[in-house]
Amino acid sequence: MTFRLEKRHLGLVRGVVRHHLAWWGVSGEVAEIVLLAVNELLTNVLVHTSPDENGWRSASLLVQHVPGGVTAVVRDQDPRPIVRKTAAPLDLGGRGLALVRALVDEFSVAMSGEGKDVWFFIADPEHHVPQTAEPTES
Repeated sequence: MTFRLEKRHLGLVRGVVRHHLAWWGVSGEVAEIVLLAVNELLTNVLVHTSPDENGWRSASLLVQHVPGGVTAVVRDQDPRPIVRKTAAPLDLGGRGLALVRALVDEFSVAMSGEGKDVWFFIADPEHHVPQTAEPTES
């Protein structure tokens, strides 16, 4: 989904993602990590990207159930790269990406001329995709 992002949309997006994860049969623990990571990445779009000429921040979110787990990509329209910061012990923010990196199995950022894609994968060892039976000869 692609949308103009406002803080009030975060709960709606989490609800859509939560329903898809449940529909796909993703385990509870993995679902909670996906929701936390998606929320953090979208919050970063709100906090750290520049608005467009109309004052909006745009984002795209793609969440996919793939063999072995779940992958998600958050795309923004800000061409500035992510800046890694080390939060001081009493800082109220600055730990989101470090938290996401610690919770997911794979994490990557890809820059384009129009913005960036922030991607993660989380394995779901409890979810088993049904195998199709091999045809048998009679």
